[in-house]
Amino acid sequence: MLRDFLEASIRALVDDQQAVQIREERNGSLLRYTIQVAEGDRGRVIGKQGRIVNALRTVAQAAGAKNRLRVQVIILTDSGPADTGAEDAE
Repeated sequence: MLRDFLEASIRALVDDQQAVQIREERNGSLLRYTIQVAEGDRGRVIGKQGRIVNALRTVAQAAGAKNRLRVQVIILTDSGPADTGAEDAE
């Protein structure tokens, strides 16, 4: 359900929807979503000062907390991880 939410949200933001890939990894109580987008869509997903990606992270963490999971959302582009200057809260 959370993966579907993230996928729909990201696809609504980007121009190149075919480049969107979401990988879900679970390790104990940690649930990590690695989202890959095209280089040209990086700014759209991050938003000004990281506001969009931070909002997605907040919703994901709230949904995870309901199930006692720690959730991380990582945005990747062709050139590597997108640094928003914000770390995920634990």
